[in-house]
Amino acid sequence: MKKIAIVAKTAGLEYDDRIRKESIALSKENDVCIYVVFDDNRHESGITSYGIKYRSFSLRSRKIFPQSKFLIIKALEYYFVVKKYLKNADFVWAHEEYSFLFPLLVKKNKCIWDLHEIPKFFNNFIMKKVFHFIEKRAYKIIHANEYRIKYLISEKTIQFKNKHTYLNNFPDRIFLESKCEDEKFLKFKKWLNESDYIYLQGLSYPQRNPINTIESVIRSRSKAIVVGNIDSKAYKYLKNKYPNFNKYIFETGMVDQLNITKYIDKSKFTIIIYDSSSPNNIFCEPNRLYQSLSLAKPAIVSQNPPMKSIIERYDLGVVLKSYGEDKEELLDAIKNINKNYERYRSNLFKNKERFIWKDKSVNEIIL
Repeated sequence: MKKIAIVAKTAGLEYDDRIRKESIALSKENDVCIYVVFDDNRHESGITSYGIKYRSFSLRSRKIFPQSKFLIIKALEYYFVVKKYLKNADFVWAHEEYSFLFPLLVKKNKCIWDLHEIPKFFNNFIMKKVFHFIEKRAYKIIHANEYRIKYLISEKTIQFKNKHTYLNNFPDRIFLESKCEDEKFLKFKKWLNESDYIYLQGLSYPQRNPINTIESVIRSRSKAIVVGNIDSKAYKYLKNKYPNFNKYIFETGMVDQLNITKYIDKSKFTIIIYDSSSPNNIFCEPNRLYQSLSLAKPAIVSQNPPMKSIIERYDLGVVLKSYGEDKEELLDAIKNINKNYERYRSNLFKNKERFIWKDKSVNEIIL
């Protein structure tokens, strides 16, 4: 049995599905502990709802310096505060770009660097050289999908291809079989009054086109639930334009991962849009897409290659010709998915097992 130290910065361990899935997978064959910095910078220790020990740290630099400023100072403190807890670990599993000092400074071939997003910090000549040095020292570097690896190779960010692998953000069976209901779900059922509804999530960023997504729902006279928050500017615009907004849209705010299953499972289909403003958006890896597909819910998706390839290959919904900027196209897509709903559902029941997380894939990385 190996000792695995997971290093992360996150809003909360109950919200971060990738950390939850990887921690559970690793804990089946190893002794796992999470060392985390929370967004609210609180200091505590305990056990997650999914049974993994954790310790969180409060960084002095995060209290002194403004948000998104002096990141290198914050990263240095982050590393040195956590470092002393890693001495006996066989592997350090560091999450996201923010943790780059761990694969850079931890003993060679001891650190696994798990990049949830395409790293933005390493896009100039000097920082690419730093990335290449990290490649040499890291045991493995993990990406969310194959498209991101190919993109980074084309940008000459990746030099040592054998150090890189990917783990798609598929849901695990714990998520898919969850029966959890929170108070919000009970309020939602009352509001819904047995109507069909569309599942929406992740609309807190303008790059995910919350205005066009929600407008298409309201204009089609459908109902929808929004899990998470809505971008503040988009929310203000939509509330002003549609006085009957709350007749069609129910907002939950933040929801624990294992409470989300019920919201998806009872929905009719989902809409997922990412614009083309960044490589991260173009080569997106939304877990809510795989969650919906694994629960046999069709999807309307934008033109982004990772989503497009899956939906078109197995005929699981509608792929827009745009990145969601055409409002009329979105309205037509809702009509289309309703018209061909049974065909998409039939294809989903044949293929949904393709999109389920396998613990074996995680443990193979450290074998």
